[in-house]
Amino acid sequence: MKTIVSFVSGRKRKSPFLALASCAVMVCLFPACASRSQFQKGYERGASDTVKRQYWILQNMQKADERSESKPRLSLYRMPIVPDPNATVKTVPYEITVPIYE
Repeated sequence: MKTIVSFVSGRKRKSPFLALASCAVMVCLFPACASRSQFQKGYERGASDTVKRQYWILQNMQKADERSESKPRLSLYRMPIVPDPNATVKTVPYEITVPIYE
C-alpha cells in the first residue's frame, strides 16, 4: 500500500513539472514569436550592412579625389553681347561671363 501511495504522491509531484515542460514546449513551438525576433535581427543586420556599404563608398570616393593629380581648373570666358541695330527694342551692350571647368 505504501508503494501505491508513494507512486501517487510522486505522480502529483511530477504533474507541475510536466505542466511546466509542456508550457515550455508550446512556447518554443509558437512560430510567430520566433520568426518575429529572427526577422528583427535580420532587418537590423541588413540595415547596418547598408550603412557600412555607404561608408566605404564615401571613403573610396574621397581616396579617388586625393589620388587624382589633375584637379579641374576653372576658366572664365567673357563674351561681349552687342545690340542688334535692326531690333525694334533698343538695348545696351553687355558682357556675359561663362565659367568652364577643364
